[in-house]
Amino acid sequence: MIPALGFGTAAIMGRISRRRGDEALERAHAAGIRHFDTARSYGWGEAESVVGDFLRRHVREEIRVVSKCGIVPVRPSPLLSMAKSAARWALSLAPGLKAQVARAAGAGNFQPTRTYDLDVLAGSLKTSLAELGLTYLDDLLLHNFVPDAPGVEEVAEWFRSVRDAGTIRRFGFSVEGDLRQGLEFLARKDLLVDSVVQVPVSDLLLHLPAEWRGVRFIAHSPFSFLRSQVETNGGVCTLSDLLQALDEACVCEALVCSMFGADHLSENVAAWKAAAPSAAR
Repeated sequence: MIPALGFGTAAIMGRISRRRGDEALERAHAAGIRHFDTARSYGWGEAESVVGDFLRRHVREEIRVVSKCGIVPVRPSPLLSMAKSAARWALSLAPGLKAQVARAAGAGNFQPTRTYDLDVLAGSLKTSLAELGLTYLDDLLLHNFVPDAPGVEEVAEWFRSVRDAGTIRRFGFSVEGDLRQGLEFLARKDLLVDSVVQVPVSDLLLHLPAEWRGVRFIAHSPFSFLRSQVETNGGVCTLSDLLQALDEACVCEALVCSMFGADHLSENVAAWKAAAPSAAR
């Protein structure tokens, strides 16, 4: 089945303002997108509130909401707000400053922290639900989890408890590092059976060994992958090609993109509907 097209919100309340983020969310919904991906740490802890304002205007049961825990943003402060506003202003005047702005955003004062502390994760989930205005999440992922780090198995047990309580429908793991290492770890711990794995698009995802063909994936960052294919004369060259390749290669439920420009959204939706005509209905 061709993956659903998902909307990624990582840039909201970072390089994308609240107003622009809200407008983009509404455009995506109007275009037929129903999968929305966010995290407690996005926008230095403020993206979920923008997504929540959007969700309150729509039918909850028609929308899949994915959020993440395990990376805790820094506390809001006047300095942080000023820095974000200044960065957006600088980028609006000179988009070429993106690398410099990214380096500044990575400074120690603005860095989030990673934790598998169960009390902190429980507080993070509570905050996410409040910011999003929801009573449950469709998926809750451990954000950028590190294989073999102490505490992952305890986090999985906590995930199961909040799933059984109805607070989340499903749990999973965001793997940003070595996909093979991440899948091998999760398989050893018997954590692939009832979870979902979110990963960037990669050659390995498109050429999975047989033992992982049944794993449920959410993929992201398609355009970074497509650019690499152009540079290496790869066979997958367009978003429509990629959607069809994912359909053939693995169980990919959604392909998440950042689509804040109206033209970019329109192009992506057209490619999605070309690959999956049923999406046009």
